[in-house]
Amino acid sequence: MSDVKGRPGQARRERAEATRRKIVDCAYRLFCENGYPSTTMEAIGAAADVAVQTVYYVFRTKAALLREVVETAAAGEHDPPPVAQRTWMRQALTSPDGHRALALTIEHGVDIYARVAPLAATINTAAASDPDIDAYWRGVTDSRRAGMNRLIARLAGHGQLRPGLDPQRATDILVVLYSHETFLGLTRDAGWSVPEYKAWLYETLSRQLLEAKPQSAGATEDLSYHDLLRAH
Repeated sequence: MSDVKGRPGQARRERAEATRRKIVDCAYRLFCENGYPSTTMEAIGAAADVAVQTVYYVFRTKAALLREVVETAAAGEHDPPPVAQRTWMRQALTSPDGHRALALTIEHGVDIYARVAPLAATINTAAASDPDIDAYWRGVTDSRRAGMNRLIARLAGHGQLRPGLDPQRATDILVVLYSHETFLGLTRDAGWSVPEYKAWLYETLSRQLLEAKPQSAGATEDLSYHDLLRAH
């Protein structure tokens, strides 16, 4: 009997979740196409085929909706787990091979950049005019640096950093080269493909961060940019 009573409530929750996801997906498309000021909650509601009141009920503000759009785009899925809990990040932080740890981080981290890249102009415009988005994006930037610092600490703890390289300096190098700005400069502005950027980043960071030693082909052989790497 309890199972029968629970079904209507479950159906309502499923419909609500489907509506939420549809709103997010439509908002992503409109933010990418039209930017932040021109993408109204009314336009998002129309694209999602729901009343504007529904959009406000679910997300309250356009800033809150943009935050969820960014989080969903970054993860490539709705309701994603935190980055630190994703399989590839756990593998990167536990791999005994520093090159493999770096290779995995680049493979999956750059994919995040690629999904968020179409929102770059929207995020910058919104951050300049909306304190909530500005605070949110600063938090994203801080979290990204903290994650990179954990990777450097793991490499340093296993004696895999280049001799004489201070971990703080290593983090600075990683943050600047492995950034949204560098990604956009080389892919959007210079026309590089995403695998080309990954291959360049892997080779550059390997030289800048890791101790000099022969690299195992196994570090990258199952990754999208392996065939673009120069023979070592």
